[in-house]
Amino acid sequence: MNRIKTIERILNALPLRRTSPKQLQAIMRGMDLSLEALSPYIAEPADLPYGRTCLYRTDAAEAVLIHLPPGTETYIHDHGVSVGCARLLEGTLTNRMFRLDGYGYPCLSGEVEIEEGSYYYAPKKQIHQLRNSGPQRAVAFHLYAPAPAGKSYFPYEQVLDYVI
Repeated sequence: MNRIKTIERILNALPLRRTSPKQLQAIMRGMDLSLEALSPYIAEPADLPYGRTCLYRTDAAEAVLIHLPPGTETYIHDHGVSVGCARLLEGTLTNRMFRLDGYGYPCLSGEVEIEEGSYYYAPKKQIHQLRNSGPQRAVAFHLYAPAPAGKSYFPYEQVLDYVI
């Protein structure tokens, strides 16, 4: 059976409203998320600094395949009202978490290194950025519920203060 049809069949059969990242991980464990199975769907970067292939989308859920070449990173963003779980299929990533300062600018609040084969979460309201500092590409499968809507991107500017 076609890989996309398999993902559709699994996700269409599940109630995904009010789902937690851990529940999404359990759903993902029931899928064949091997790099070999998903490699035909890996996209090169085009409009974004990373490749993004939407494999499935309804109002209830979205499944995407992300490809970050070496030295690239996503924009600093959240996932709106969605929660997410992802599995890193190849490479390594750094998940950089942010909080907003009093002016609405993102301030780095922590980083977590993600190893190949690991699962990682995007809880509701998390502001983060994925960075590939490694020597090889990073490929990850992401599952969100509900499908992201109202996603926000956050500007990041370095401001120099000059003392006169």
